[in-house]
Formats: sequence, structure tokens, C-alpha cells
Amino acid sequence: MRPQESSLKQEVVKLKIVIMGAGAIGSLYGGLLSLSGVDVTLVGRPPHVSRVRESGLVISGVLGEHIAHPNAVEDTADLAHADFVFITTKSYDTIDAARAVQHLVDDGAAIVVLQNGLGTEKLVEQELKTHRVLRATTCMGAQVVEPGHVNVTGIGITEVGSHHKENRGLVDTIVDHLEGAGFKVRPSDNMDGVVWTKTLVNCGINPIGALTGLTNGEIYQNRTLRSLIINIVNEVMSVVRELGVTLTTDDPIRYTLGTAKATGSNLNSMLQDFLARKRTEIDYITGAVIEIAHKLGFSLPVNETLYALVKVLEAKRLGTDDAITDYLSPDSLIQVITGN
Repeated sequence: MRPQESSLKQEVVKLKIVIMGAGAIGSLYGGLLSLSGVDVTLVGRPPHVSRVRESGLVISGVLGEHIAHPNAVEDTADLAHADFVFITTKSYDTIDAARAVQHLVDDGAAIVVLQNGLGTEKLVEQELKTHRVLRATTCMGAQVVEPGHVNVTGIGITEVGSHHKENRGLVDTIVDHLEGAGFKVRPSDNMDGVVWTKTLVNCGINPIGALTGLTNGEIYQNRTLRSLIINIVNEVMSVVRELGVTLTTDDPIRYTLGTAKATGSNLNSMLQDFLARKRTEIDYITGAVIEIAHKLGFSLPVNETLYALVKVLEAKRLGTDDAITDYLSPDSLIQVITGN
């Protein structure tokens, strides 16, 4: 997956991409796109973006060693134009990120929402009043080792699609450029299925990792935790079936366990947030699934137990008296997912 020269490079150089959220994943995608010839601007926080400006972005790990030199800024005020804006922030920062690039959208930029969680691309559409919004998921693994340095811990598929057929050309453009940057990527006409499949896996693995401190492989090797994953997945599948979503796998239990095994050395993103004493994305993963289940009239006791435990420990690590909930108005996220 080393970035390669290609016949598309002359075209690639003309593309301008802004990455909103220069964390591990945002920096990885921005860095490799920059190496392939795309004009990339990372938007993030110091000291990470400061170090990238000063000495470049180091990318290490399973892809080898690279140094990329994307632009790096702390806000979007001076950005005048972009062809695409990737939103790679944490799910709870989605709306703020969207608002910060409203002027770029008004100037013609399309949005690529590359995040965990359910429904965030629909929230972006509502906030920015545009249908030029794509959704993407990734199975890449990455960690920020230190400011200006991202370590790649796992290689996986990136899937890109849209809820609007008129965006197929935009999807193809992004797929072509990600391929040119060395990513394994494919377009999808079933992004609801893609996102739900990823969410199901995240529900099955991430809370367990956060609560136990175990790598994905250590979770897989533990018979008791494998049984817990099966119970989690079975509960989530009751919601998937009720909504009529077609997943991208015929065997979600095997797929979730296989993902844990295949990404054995990974500390999942929820555990990384715990270790960094940051807020997790569980409200947009397990929490969203629970709320949808309640709206449909049934409960998910295993998932609800894990959710409660993560939220309590999250509050303790953040030094707050209560768990942070209702970042959005209580029903807004569920309304855009279920359509009512």
C-alpha cells in the first residue's frame, strides 16, 4: 500500500481536499493523499498541526516509513476553496465541523463523512442544507504516537457511497484518488448496510476493549469474551432485522469475531479514547442502537449494561460528576437514522 505514481497524477494534483479533524485517521488519509499529489490541508489542534507545519507528518507502521508535507492549520477561516472536505472528527464534533466549513460548501465543496457511528452524514446534510454528501467507512487502524507522527497498525478496506444517486460521479472521484494514494477502496450502493455492519462490529468489540484494556486479539482469544460478543451481536441484529437493513455479511457473528482476530494487535478507538482520557463515541454507536431499539419497542439488556459501564467510567476519567449525554437534542440523531 505504498503511495504510487500513476497516470492519474496530473489530474490528482489539481484536487484540493480539506481534512476536518487531524487525528489518527484524518492525518493518515490526508498524509497519504498528500504523498500522491493531492493538495491537502489538515485542520486540527496544536501541537499536532504545529509539528506537521514545521517538519512534516511522519507515517510509520505496517505501510512503511513516509514523511508527508500537507498544509496544516488550526481553523478554516482563511481557507477559500476546496473540492472535497473530509469530516474525520469524533462523531460528537460532527456538527461543529460542518458549521466550520459552511463557506467551503457554499463555494462548491462536497463533503465526505469518514467516521464511526450511525447517521452522522444525514446530520451533515441537514446542517449544511446540501445533498453533496458522501459517507465512508474505514477498517484502517492508526494511532497518533506523538505530535506530527501517526503509526499505522492495520490495513483494511475503505468503502465510499452516498444516499443520492446523483453523487455517483463524486463517489467515483474519491475512490479513484484514494486508490491512487494506495488505499484499498471500493464504492458501495448500500452505505446503510456498510455503516450498520461497521457499527455492529464496533458494538461487539469496542466497549469490551475499553472496559478491559485488552487488544482485539486478546478479546478474541478469551472464550468468555467471545460469548459476550455473540450476545451483543445477536441483540444488535434484532434492530437490523426490524429496520430491514441488508448487511454486507451473511454471518455477522463470524464477521465480528473474524474482525477481532484479524486486527489482533489493535487497541480499538474507544480504548484509545479511554487511555487518553477523552470522551468516547459510544453515544453514536451502542447508545444510538439502544435508542433505536427503544423507539421500536424493545430493549437490549447486554448492550445497555455495557453502555452504562462505559459512560460511568468515561465520566470518571473526564473528571465530571455525570456521564455526558444528549450532545444533540435527544431524538435528533434517531430521527435521521430511522426517518421518523
